[in-house]
Amino acid sequence: MTTKKIKFDAKSIDDLKHSGSGQDRYIDTKTQIPNCKLMLIVGVLSKTYYLEFRKNVNGKDAVKKSKLGKHPTMSLEQARKKFAIESTNLLSRDDVFLASEINKGMLFSEMMDFHEKDKGIAKGESYLFNEIREGMGGIQVKKLTRFKVQDYYKPQILAKNFHSANSRREIINRVWNYNVKNNEDCLFLESVKNPASWAIDGFVKEPSTRLIEKFQIKPLMDSIELVIHDDKKDLLKLFFYLGQHPYTEICLMRWDQIKNDKEYPDTKWWLMEKGFHKVKKIEHSVYLHPKVLEIIERQRGKDDTYIFTSKDNIKNGQRQPYGKSGFSKQMNVIKEYLEVQNIDIRCFRASITTHLRNMNDGHEPSYLLGQALPGISNTVYTRSEFKLQKMTMTNAWMDFIEDCK
Repeated sequence: MTTKKIKFDAKSIDDLKHSGSGQDRYIDTKTQIPNCKLMLIVGVLSKTYYLEFRKNVNGKDAVKKSKLGKHPTMSLEQARKKFAIESTNLLSRDDVFLASEINKGMLFSEMMDFHEKDKGIAKGESYLFNEIREGMGGIQVKKLTRFKVQDYYKPQILAKNFHSANSRREIINRVWNYNVKNNEDCLFLESVKNPASWAIDGFVKEPSTRLIEKFQIKPLMDSIELVIHDDKKDLLKLFFYLGQHPYTEICLMRWDQIKNDKEYPDTKWWLMEKGFHKVKKIEHSVYLHPKVLEIIERQRGKDDTYIFTSKDNIKNGQRQPYGKSGFSKQMNVIKEYLEVQNIDIRCFRASITTHLRNMNDGHEPSYLLGQALPGISNTVYTRSEFKLQKMTMTNAWMDFIEDCK
């Protein structure tokens, strides 16, 4: 192998011959770009243009080499033009100032596009992502300040929907951090503080200990009937009837998860497979009471995959499931009717647990809600799905609600 520096021109390149041992490297002396060299590698049968980028990092040479094209299919003029473009791209990613200059017009929607393409978006968050894209996507990244982020979720703060506001803040925060870490075009943001990293005053992220008291159940069911949106009215009922996770389980319920049970004829079950939200080692089965089945059947024919989908949220021609952010208006109706502000949808799950235990009939709602009980016999050795107990508890819960009416 030989390495020589020569001034490239069409004739000198045509005259170059392979020396007979390995590949011969020729470096163009006319091309002057810092840390970048236009190189021609001459083999037995071919001559190929390359860009070599070399930089000293911590006392060691870091070398990147990219193929530009073969001679004579690619002319010297074309090779130099492509070399100049790719060198600029390499240097812009390696230099914060150049990266900032080249990407100064970048929009936040482009950061969201990169996140969606590279990492993907959870189905339960697609609606909120689209809402943020519509509200914040047109802002240039260099002009995105914490004040613009705060202004975006301010309506939720004013309505005392702190969890809804924080959900928006968290997604902006995640998109920003993911791009700074993984998107070369966002190198210039490394020294910029994330505009969505400021915590929301008044928001405390903790498990809900609140519940719907027995005397509030009738007003709750009456208030749900006031909801104008039929699908959300039915979903709110299911949130309370089933007690499963509302957004990441009930909203994502699929038709193929609804199964008959041969062990208990004339019953239908909702079977959550391993990996479905928090379902881990074994499937989680949920008995579907006739009132629940009646609600589910009203959705038949609207979508082939998901039971509940929104006609207002279409992606790639397909209706999408309802998301977490879609129930704030309906919850405001419920709060106003009950004349309380310290409840949210998480209270529904706490309510079924508390009231079933208070019945003093030996009910263990952890089986009903798919919660792991402590102890090695439950976590390792137990294989029972507790179907009979689930049916008994579900019927007791639905009867309890009906008696409160």
